[in-house]
Amino acid sequence: MTPQIPPYRRGGGFGSLGVRFSEVIEPPSVSFEPATVGAWITLAGLTLLVAAGVTWLVVRYARRGHRRLAQRELESLARARRDRTNPALLEVLPSVLKRCALVSFSRASVASLSGERWRLFLDESCPGTPFSGNAGQALVTLTTHGASALSHADEDALLTASRIWVRRHRARI
Repeated sequence: MTPQIPPYRRGGGFGSLGVRFSEVIEPPSVSFEPATVGAWITLAGLTLLVAAGVTWLVVRYARRGHRRLAQRELESLARARRDRTNPALLEVLPSVLKRCALVSFSRASVASLSGERWRLFLDESCPGTPFSGNAGQALVTLTTHGASALSHADEDALLTASRIWVRRHRARI
């Protein structure tokens, strides 16, 4: 049995639309404009915080350009070492580290360093002291005796420590 729907009757009872039927009235739309002064102040503060954060990121990216350049140079040295194209190419590594340090630190504190003092400076300026073990001795050997005096394991340790130092050293100017 199907239900019976009564026909529309004006002024009728249950089931009719009634006499006061009119167009459906939509409520007014909600404004997205802040209505209070506190909301405007909050929006202005958030805008300033976002602008300061973006500015900080841009300045940080610009200041770390020398690190990205040093990392690319270290990767090209590692690639050339794997290909065994020129074993003496590793002798460029100390100059890559020195250039990176000259940008990050004051010239007076970095330029005159060499040998063991240079290794100590690299360890003190980076958390985790990457040049404290075999890598530090390999760096001193590389600067004093050349790349031919290094073993394959020393070269690996030196490149790893150099990558860590370039990525993590703390600049004090």
